[in-house]
Amino acid sequence: MVIINDILNCDIDLKNSYVAIGAFDGIHRGHRELIESAVARAKANNGKAVIFTFANHPLETIDIRKAPKLINSREEKVHILASLGVDYLIMQPFTKDFANMDPEYFVGHVLKNIMNTKEIFIGFNFSFGKGGKAKTEELKKFGEKYNVLVNVIEPVKINGEIVSSTIIRDRILKGNLEETNLFLGAPFLIIGEVIHGKKLGRVMGFPTANLKILNKIYPPFGIYGGKVLIEGEHSERSAVINIGKNPTLKPGEQSIEVHILDFNGDIYGKKIYVRLLKYMRNEKKFNSMEELKSTINGDVKNWREFLKEENNGFSS
Repeated sequence: MVIINDILNCDIDLKNSYVAIGAFDGIHRGHRELIESAVARAKANNGKAVIFTFANHPLETIDIRKAPKLINSREEKVHILASLGVDYLIMQPFTKDFANMDPEYFVGHVLKNIMNTKEIFIGFNFSFGKGGKAKTEELKKFGEKYNVLVNVIEPVKINGEIVSSTIIRDRILKGNLEETNLFLGAPFLIIGEVIHGKKLGRVMGFPTANLKILNKIYPPFGIYGGKVLIEGEHSERSAVINIGKNPTLKPGEQSIEVHILDFNGDIYGKKIYVRLLKYMRNEKKFNSMEELKSTINGDVKNWREFLKEENNGFSS
């Protein structure tokens, strides 16, 4: 997948493009259906599947007070999109100039002249151009004028709710990991480089890979069961993950600590890809190291048992 950081100042010659457009924060089931439609049409017509998204959330430019924390970091967003069969990813800076762009100029010049777009794929609530006032009908009108077919993807509903990034943020903050993953269509993802910590987990017999907490949304502090892929490896390992302050050993210091089961290798400086599968318990302060060690041992045991039952088909 080729990444283009500014399509307005780019010398890449795009041809026969099938373009999915959107902010794509979280890349949920609705986004996936839209993107997969563009990829399928591109393949059917020997074209290129292109994602047109933004390097920053539009509200950061329009009204910073309303800008939400993102569900995915830039690296996580790129990683997920690359897995969906996309050929080109445009990470356009959403500047004031871009926000004020004339709607017809966007279709006629950017999509048609620069990108050689054949078809575009948008969500049901798409808006564009200055003030976001242009909607689907205006886009279809300009599409007819410039010979660009507009495909509107209907909303995806789960349990009667339209899947959206806003709803997913709500579920994440409420700690509803099951519904978060259901709406995302994949487990909640954390990508980070392993950094040096205080190595207190190693002293207790539970070495951890430590990650920085980024400026994005996370589930509530607590203990989670998950899977981890280490950079350079091809299969995932099971893990128990602590997101929070670790009040017993490192009070006040926020971090993500990943205890990879049956692993004690040196992975400092490597990236790890962490998928959160199950919430296990709240983070809590213990009265002694022995009490903490016993509880962590119980967490590991519980996660092993859950995975064993799941593999045997006993867990939904």
